[in-house]
Amino acid sequence: MRCCVVGSGAIGSHIAYSLRRATDEVYVLARGETAQTLREDGLRISVCGEPEIVERGLRVVEAEDIAAGRVPPVDYLILTVKVYSLDAELLATLKPLISPATCIVPPTTSIPFWWCHSMGGEFDGAQLEKLDPQGLLWETFPPEQCLGLTYWLSAVQEAPGVVNVKHIQRGYPVGELDGKPSARALWLAEALKNGGAPSACVDNIRSEIFIKAVNSMAFNAVAVLTGATNGQMADCEDNARSTIAAVMAELEQLAVLMELPLFQTAEERIEQTLASRAHTMSMLHDLQVGKELEAFDLFDSFEALSELTGVDLPLTRALVQLASVRKHVVQLAQEQAAEHQVLLAEQSAKL
Repeated sequence: MRCCVVGSGAIGSHIAYSLRRATDEVYVLARGETAQTLREDGLRISVCGEPEIVERGLRVVEAEDIAAGRVPPVDYLILTVKVYSLDAELLATLKPLISPATCIVPPTTSIPFWWCHSMGGEFDGAQLEKLDPQGLLWETFPPEQCLGLTYWLSAVQEAPGVVNVKHIQRGYPVGELDGKPSARALWLAEALKNGGAPSACVDNIRSEIFIKAVNSMAFNAVAVLTGATNGQMADCEDNARSTIAAVMAELEQLAVLMELPLFQTAEERIEQTLASRAHTMSMLHDLQVGKELEAFDLFDSFEALSELTGVDLPLTRALVQLASVRKHVVQLAQEQAAEHQVLLAEQSAKL
């Protein structure tokens, strides 16, 4: 099998590392310092406390390599980039990799554009315009070629080309959009197990994606607004837990109308997440280091389902609006701190 992983962050690197143990031809689309490091030094990866492994067999490529025809169409195209990165330029870059036989795995950190394709029931076949206003995703990634995959593990990129997989929960559940078993889903699930993560073929991948997205929305909203780690949220039991539970309850109204089964209760998921006391939620980390926040794209995806089903989401919307204010305040403070450092350096140089 010929595979290409788009994105070389923590999850993308671990997926590429896992696939490399199943097939020799694994391309990784990277850029800048990360691409250079992966080419020269290989991928350094540690999984759940095991000794670090250096993987040198990945075929690291950049956009210009694809444009020049140096990468053939692939059997599996797996996208691990942020949803906001899926712009027209990236989609045009990826088109030469896609043949009618390519299995495409789009990002699912939020509700994906293909959500209603082969869904069955009242909303079957609906296109979520809010998630794909110009139809570019639908055109570039035909839903009939898409496979669902989500991530239940904690991993960090400690430096370009250096990844630490800290904790694995459910690993990488994989599933066809129509819920039927398939050879392509089974192959990918088996290949991903090579990285030490359980990867089951499931008959309702939407449930996996929805629960993960609800968890992310609820916990990250509270974390961004408060600056609290999981342990600090657990210590403020009455307030943090009740807010997280209220957001989950509001969002899970969508699941009821879509007849989507949820295999865990909100309370069970809250307990599991807060048990990792030292963990900092990903969007709080992004806020602290000046990155864009996925919270806004994530909420947009829930709003697309809100418009589809008629369920209003006032609490979640209010928290996301406050998160936007919080981001503005933190960004302003970071800019002022940077300006202060420049001023100090100039004064020091004069002395």
